[in-house]
Amino acid sequence: MIMKPAVTLAYLMLSASLLAHHSVPINFDQSREITIKGVLTEVVWINPHSRFRVDVKSENGSSAEWLVEMGAVNTMNRAGFKTELFKVGDTITIMGWPGRRDRAVHLTTAIFSDGTRLAHP
Repeated sequence: MIMKPAVTLAYLMLSASLLAHHSVPINFDQSREITIKGVLTEVVWINPHSRFRVDVKSENGSSAEWLVEMGAVNTMNRAGFKTELFKVGDTITIMGWPGRRDRAVHLTTAIFSDGTRLAHP
């Protein structure tokens, strides 16, 4: 089967954009792990990547918003990340791989204020 140039180009462009969007190694440094602690300001359970936003205070008292990315809703649910456990206003500690852009992290572990730990699959 011979594909027409326009079809081939469209296929290659779509493949590249999907790979770039979903590739954890391109977006996060898996050779390091960081920990942030702050207040949940947004909890979004969507596919293909659920996310949190966390307001993190520095030692000097200033605050910055961090984006916490993770897997799809079903993947996270199977790993024990029940949606009702995460509430805006709760304090949470996030461990994960730092983003290649500022103030982003790919969640590997969530620790609640009561000490409960959930690990990303």
